[in-house]
Amino acid sequence: MTTGAIATVPQEALDELRATVDGAILVSAPAELRAMSADASVRSKKAEANDAPLATAALVVRPTTTDQVSRVMRWATSHGIPVTPRGLGSGTVGAGIPVRGGVVLDMARFDSVGEVDVTNRTVTVGAGVRLSELDEAIRDSGLTIGHYPQSYYLASVGGCITMRGSGTFSSLYGNIEDRTGDLEVVLPGGEVVQTRSLPRASLGPDLKQLFIGSEGMFGVITHVTLKLVPRPEARLFNSARFGTFEQALEAVRRSLVDGVRPAVVRIYDPVEASAKHTKFAGTPGWLLILAFDGAPDLVAAQEKITLGHVGEQGGDVLGPEPGVNWEQRRFDYSWSTDAVGRTGGVAEAIEVTATWSELPALYERLKEAAAPHMSEFMAHVSHVYDQGAALYAIVRGEFGSDEEALTAYDAVWKSVIEESLRSGAIIGHHHGVGLERAPWMPEALGSGLDLMRTLQKSLDPAGIMNPGKAGL
Repeated sequence: MTTGAIATVPQEALDELRATVDGAILVSAPAELRAMSADASVRSKKAEANDAPLATAALVVRPTTTDQVSRVMRWATSHGIPVTPRGLGSGTVGAGIPVRGGVVLDMARFDSVGEVDVTNRTVTVGAGVRLSELDEAIRDSGLTIGHYPQSYYLASVGGCITMRGSGTFSSLYGNIEDRTGDLEVVLPGGEVVQTRSLPRASLGPDLKQLFIGSEGMFGVITHVTLKLVPRPEARLFNSARFGTFEQALEAVRRSLVDGVRPAVVRIYDPVEASAKHTKFAGTPGWLLILAFDGAPDLVAAQEKITLGHVGEQGGDVLGPEPGVNWEQRRFDYSWSTDAVGRTGGVAEAIEVTATWSELPALYERLKEAAAPHMSEFMAHVSHVYDQGAALYAIVRGEFGSDEEALTAYDAVWKSVIEESLRSGAIIGHHHGVGLERAPWMPEALGSGLDLMRTLQKSLDPAGIMNPGKAGL
């Protein structure tokens, strides 16, 4: 555990908490404390496998009401005890690890799903509800959240929001900030804030944006009003193969210029195309997978326009089968779990963003940067915007021990992130900062990090909220 961490809560303070939050579950069993202090990051998994946890909370608190959360926060502030909010533990960068001990605030019991407002296309839910369970609960309404990350069956709504996540259908439905209508948040001092911005407001800054991507450092999200979208009447898949990355990018970019909004755009490099789409990778090349959602006439028109640009750029149309294959396997991340689960094995996905004109050179530079540290490198474009796209770089390697694997892991993170910074790229797209990107936050944000520190000190003068994260 980090030096200076709070490993135990004094009995007097514990008795006060128990009396203050009557009805909340307080957990102090060592095995459960350890389990709730880990997450899905490579570093955490390796630490657990070697019986050397990165951190262990002194106490887990499981509230069920906003009032209980408020009381916990007032108590923690008064005693100077760190609080680390936790969703369902699917984070990959260590943001939910209580590096300074104290309390893990387990929000999993905030799993209510309110009545769907079909006319206004909203629903209010607890921050702890699982994405997949939410989508199933509202299925009969004909609406959906439209947010489908690879962690769809693992992640909570609140976790997605605090990490500023994205989903595979973001090109049409947007990222989590686009699906978030309003928030109920408990501040570090216990004050409860409810934002009001639906359908739109011009009443100063949009306060909910302060908490989207804050990684639990500014407050605890308790309830969320989500903006829903209709379940698509039709979905069309298609795909194409290109000789170069530039050709694939240009076909997509020109389609966006024409107003096309595919639901899914993925461009796999030849290595990943071969590894994950072997059946369709007989001829080496860059594999473009597309999906179009909406009314039948609309998706047909969008497909026609896009395939026109595919042809102009020299792409070979492969038809829907690669897209259908992708949809069937899109929640499979065994490429990571299989490697990390082996002694000496390691794998990671490092997502960055860049403009259209920067992406081809960035791909080559990241591939070169990773080569001295990992035996495998592959990449794909996974989220597209008018100005550019996210590049998802995957690295894997096998080493003699977990210690060697983590040494290489640290080295490849350093090389890829520093090369991204030199290239002018944004060093994170949707996994967040946590522990892994924290060392580069001063360079990535510049004076913006000072502003974040000012906000943190204003909201949390006692410094209790998820300390040690995001470079703060």
